[in-house]
Amino acid sequence: MRKIIFLYGPPAVGKLTIAKVLASKIDYRLLHNHLLVNPIAEVFPFENPANRLLTREFRLRIIEEAIKSNINLINTFGIAGNNPFEHIEDIIKTVNTHNGEICLVHLTANKETLLNRVEDNFRKEHGKSLSKEMLKELFKENHDIFNKYQGIEHLSLNTSESAPDVSAETIINYYNLA
Repeated sequence: MRKIIFLYGPPAVGKLTIAKVLASKIDYRLLHNHLLVNPIAEVFPFENPANRLLTREFRLRIIEEAIKSNINLINTFGIAGNNPFEHIEDIIKTVNTHNGEICLVHLTANKETLLNRVEDNFRKEHGKSLSKEMLKELFKENHDIFNKYQGIEHLSLNTSESAPDVSAETIINYYNLA
């Protein structure tokens, strides 16, 4: 059974950092959020409704084809927009429909940690251009940004309190991925 590890949480929580460490330890393919978001934003700016629609549709199709092609996949998803839990439900449904296994991982951190990380060079190298001011606005506008999806039981990690390699090991142990 193919596994989809789906890391989600607010911007700058460490999704990509943990995903890269995890991928190196378990040899899964990595599809991080900005591999989808950035090219679509070149044509459809973030404020255009087509941006979110296309990003979500492409993510669902890639996950579906990964399962059909016997590819284990790590995917990251930022909780920064409208109806994030509806999209997580669509991810779960897609994985289950195609007889895959979903491994949800909720990542969180305190606001101060996120604000300290958001303008880091590592993020800029991956096309992430969110500023501290924009992140503060997201905190005000998006009430779900720190929330955990409640539809199924799954792992939640506070990245303010653990290093990426420790988080990756916790994910491996929780989902028996070794």
